[in-house]
Amino acid sequence: MYGIYGDIIRAADKAAEQYDQAEELLQYPEVQADKAQYLSVLSQYNRLKPIKDKLSALIRALDDEQAALSLLKEATSERDRREVYAEISSLKRRQAELCSSLSDILGLKHVEERAYCRFKLTAHSSLFGAQLFDLLKNYLLDGGAKIEGESVKNAAAGYIREISFFAEGEDVLAKLSPLSGAHKVYVAGAKAEELCFAVVPAGREEEISDKDLRIDLFHSGGAGGQNVNKVETAVRVTHIPTGMVAACQDERSQLGNKKRAVETLKRRLREAREAQEKARVEADVREQFCKRSAISFDYASSTMTDARLKAYSHAEFPLADVAAYLNSLLAL
Repeated sequence: MYGIYGDIIRAADKAAEQYDQAEELLQYPEVQADKAQYLSVLSQYNRLKPIKDKLSALIRALDDEQAALSLLKEATSERDRREVYAEISSLKRRQAELCSSLSDILGLKHVEERAYCRFKLTAHSSLFGAQLFDLLKNYLLDGGAKIEGESVKNAAAGYIREISFFAEGEDVLAKLSPLSGAHKVYVAGAKAEELCFAVVPAGREEEISDKDLRIDLFHSGGAGGQNVNKVETAVRVTHIPTGMVAACQDERSQLGNKKRAVETLKRRLREAREAQEKARVEADVREQFCKRSAISFDYASSTMTDARLKAYSHAEFPLADVAAYLNSLLAL
């Protein structure tokens, strides 16, 4: 039910049960009368409370995402859809943060996250963008992450105007998200240009459960042999969560029609999800490209400034230790 977060949620559920038991025990008069026992139970209660709170927040964020997905059906304008997509992306980032925190508390392996990353560059910012991409790529690969779908697009003038890629690994969203936004690139004697970077939670292809399919039989019409209008060989398959329907009556057997109808429905569902995911990602990328960043670059001196960190108020770029920089951002 909870996809990639299922294992962590199940582990947190066990801790939450212990929290509930401790909370109940604290109300018992006999426990309150025994100071040593009371302090022991209180200690367990305080230790488990963050798990309970974060688990509740994670499940709420997952449920809110499903509710937001339902709102897409009611959205009547592109503006409404963009707002829903932005909400979904925000919830996905929130889920990743809560899951990472729960993993730390529970001492579990972190979930493999997947992120779509894109740079938008100009003539003077392309140099910094390409260098930043190389730094991040090497940093992620050194940390065991995978880089896929790498794409570089050049402008007619020859400079790099766009770099995009997928990153998959532990905490990739948390590590890269502080770098998102529109960064200023100051050029001597010219107007400042922008280096834009977006980090978007990328969805995984989910298996379509047979439990969510309803099979209805009906009489075929037209060509189909001796069974036409005599037995229910035609098949209608409905995907219950979305209401999407596919039917088939072209095959001679019920089994053949069922197979083709299910295949057709699953293909349509995948295509619909891919289109929805693409629209969500593009909406999130556009929003991040418009977000003002605390990071800036100076073209003349090849330096970088991050207003959030004193140690990087005027640092040489490319950075000698990008890991230290990202760890400092995560600690904020």
